[in-house]
Order: sequence, then structure tokens, then C-alpha cells
Amino acid sequence: MRRRLACLFYEGLILLGLSLVTAAVTLGLLHLLGLPQASATHRVILQVAEFVALTGYGAGFWSAGRQTLPMKVWKIALVTPCGAPLGLGRALWRAVLAWLWVVPALTLAAALQLSPEETGWLLAAGILLWAGTSLLRKDRQYLHDVLAGTRLVPANG
Repeated sequence: MRRRLACLFYEGLILLGLSLVTAAVTLGLLHLLGLPQASATHRVILQVAEFVALTGYGAGFWSAGRQTLPMKVWKIALVTPCGAPLGLGRALWRAVLAWLWVVPALTLAAALQLSPEETGWLLAAGILLWAGTSLLRKDRQYLHDVLAGTRLVPANG
């Protein structure tokens, strides 16, 4: 469990970097196109770009037996229930389900119009709660892995 949480923290740092680069590129392109920054279209385009980049990152690395850098460092592999590498479809489904780590907290924060600091605390609590769901299972798998039909296992080598 400690290795998986350490891997999760490391993965979060990489995702933060990817998110910042995606935002910078998207905002730069929108600026070049002359789209007003305060427009609703601007916000939706940025959110879609972030979703595509972060979801694509996970699906791309998890398919065909590949691992993200944190998974390699912490020697964690992602497989199907029978131990086979994931196909692109299942990897994409897992990546979409992984949004359940943060979407409930972000939705609640938006509904309650929380400050950035309050949103951060709510996100942290949501992530800890989601990770805690693995403690309810004998195999200690995360809920999105159960729903996606995937398993985190020790990597060979």
C-alpha cells in the first residue's frame, strides 16, 4: 500500500506538470486566435484540452503493458484480472474512471463556490477517501480498477 501511495504522489507531480504545459499551450493558441479570456467557450476549450491530455497520458502509458515513470520506479504493473497487458480500450476506460479521484470534489467545490484553498482541501480529502476505498477490499485494489477490470500488481524485475 505504501508503494502505491508513493507512486500516486509521484504521478500527481507529473500530472501537474502535464496540466500546466497543456494549459500554457492551449491558452497561447486561444490568445493567437483572439478568443476573449473571459468567454465561456475559452473555459470549455481549456477543460476539454486538459481532459484529453491527462486521459491520453494514462491510456497511452497503461496500454500494451507499458507503465508510467512512477510505476516503473515503484515496480508496479497494471494488468487485466487474468494477468494480461491492457489493450487500448480498457486502458482508456480506466483513465476515464480515474477521474473519479477528483471530479466529485471539483463538482462539489463548484456547487458550493469554494475558494481555491477550500477546493484544495476538499480535493485532498476526496483523494484520501478514494484511496481509502481500497482498504474495504481484500485484494486492496482501487475502486476504479475494480470497475475497469484492471489490477495493480508488483512488476517483475
